Amino acid sequence: MTAISRREIPARAVDRWFVGVDLGQSTDPTAISVMNHRVVPLDTWKENIKAGYWRQDRTEHFDVRHLERLPLGMSYPQQIQRVVNLLARPPLDGLKPKLVIDETGVGRPVGDMFDAAGLHPNRITITAGLEATQHGRSWHVPKGLLISNLEAHSHSGELRIAAAANDAAALREELKDFKRKISEAGRTTYAARVGAHDDLVLSVAITLWMATQGSETIVSELLI
Repeated sequence: MTAISRREIPARAVDRWFVGVDLGQSTDPTAISVMNHRVVPLDTWKENIKAGYWRQDRTEHFDVRHLERLPLGMSYPQQIQRVVNLLARPPLDGLKPKLVIDETGVGRPVGDMFDAAGLHPNRITITAGLEATQHGRSWHVPKGLLISNLEAHSHSGELRIAAAANDAAALREELKDFKRKISEAGRTTYAARVGAHDDLVLSVAITLWMATQGSETIVSELLI
């Protein structure tokens, strides 16, 4: 009997950690989030008859395990030291999380201070454009992409906020106040209502953006 080979695409297990920092200082507080991205292969497979392969099922989640707002007025050296202390705290000290900062409102000099401290974060500048661009560790990402990515993974149930996270309740309030507006020209903008903060929302959004980039989540193909 001749053995019939089939093309199988197995899921690849992923367990990565990310720390995101939305930088503020005098008006908006700096917000820090810690996220665990996990992909777990399942025992079941789905056949794609037309394409001629079987793909392994998997679950994927982005779990926010820690949320924190720093006090208004804290100096940048103090903020950087807070991040250093957080990264040195178990279990993050052994997990080597990828650090990402939003330097939109504070500029490159503050990002340079993170580099000088040996942290070398990925840097995001939030723009009003339509496409994200990357040059090394520097990203320009439209706010619409950040928020639509956040909404998509939240509605799918893949983004989960730990109830025990310090500022989880504050994040839920920020999400209520975060509004999508469409101008007469058809342009979509996103912002917190007047007088409200969006630092926690943006901290989670940039962390999720970084977690959803890269090749680590791509499944590899195996022919048997």
